[in-house]
Amino acid sequence: MNRCERGNWPKRKHNPNGFTIDEAKTAQNVVDEGGVLCVKVKRWMYPRIEIRMCDREVLEPTQRVFGTKITCSPHRKKRLCPPHLYPPDGRGIWRIGVTGGKAKQIVQRLSPLLTKEFLRKWQEHLKKCP
Repeated sequence: MNRCERGNWPKRKHNPNGFTIDEAKTAQNVVDEGGVLCVKVKRWMYPRIEIRMCDREVLEPTQRVFGTKITCSPHRKKRLCPPHLYPPDGRGIWRIGVTGGKAKQIVQRLSPLLTKEFLRKWQEHLKKCP
């Protein structure tokens, strides 16, 4: 009698933090293409996470996690993307970002999935933008 007949199925690992696929893809996008910066609004400075990419479809999971819309950057003289990814001429780029307290919540939630280098940069920017 083998183990399948006895009903002893091998144990599967479960996701202990309950991350969704969208959160995992967002963390990957943030590490690969994302950036951390400080944004000045009136007199105050806020931390911001921003991702810029040519392919809009890659940013859709990030849109669901961030809760903001994907926007386009202003047209530039230099071609940044292939024309079929950023119509009509490829002289722009898709971007999405989140600022302030929402950015802090997202980094805190995704911190197990983010690299040490990204978290170090995030901590540096938090000191710069109180």
